[in-house]
Amino acid sequence: MKRLFFVAFVFLFVNNCSAQQWTAQEFEAANTARDIQSLTDEEKEVIRYINLARLYPKKFAVLEIESHKDDYSNSQLSYVNSLLSTLKNKKAVDALIFDESIYQLAKCFAIESGQSGYVGHGRKSCKKGYDAECCSYGFNTGREIVIQLIVDADVPSLGHRKICLDNSMYSIGVNIQPHAKYVHCCVLDFKRAYISESNNSHKFKFRLFKK
Repeated sequence: MKRLFFVAFVFLFVNNCSAQQWTAQEFEAANTARDIQSLTDEEKEVIRYINLARLYPKKFAVLEIESHKDDYSNSQLSYVNSLLSTLKNKKAVDALIFDESIYQLAKCFAIESGQSGYVGHGRKSCKKGYDAECCSYGFNTGREIVIQLIVDADVPSLGHRKICLDNSMYSIGVNIQPHAKYVHCCVLDFKRAYISESNNSHKFKFRLFKK
């Protein structure tokens, strides 16, 4: 009996551990920018991690947030806990796809703000043309950038989190540049999928999520 109990315990333990890892299939589903040559590996990773949070919110909560709660200060924990609640109660939404036109918008502004050390969304020489924008400072890996944005510590509106997880967002452009003040900056521009306009009203293309 003791021997059988030990074997059963090991089986359950191993299976529980394996459940806490991203599978190759999940990474593949999230890695929609894998073949985009204009992106760096880090920029592709930004898109991949946003998509992991969108496609698998409950698993992302456990694997990427809950298991790293010790990394946060006490003042940040309320934001971490609200993110956990959001992800654990959120339905999966579609992965974002890469968009070259808004990538160019993001790249222009990342260079502009990086060279001047600017923080914010006020463009001078760079054009607009996106539906939403997030800017991250101080990090240059995809995971760190995405976690910073969706935890959204000290941002009461949680605007970055809402944009990243918004089902109406269809495509994304990401660029990382050196920053004069914070060493690194990353600009993420998003666009909804407009398919027609009539009477000054927009109609959106909503995609059906496939499990």
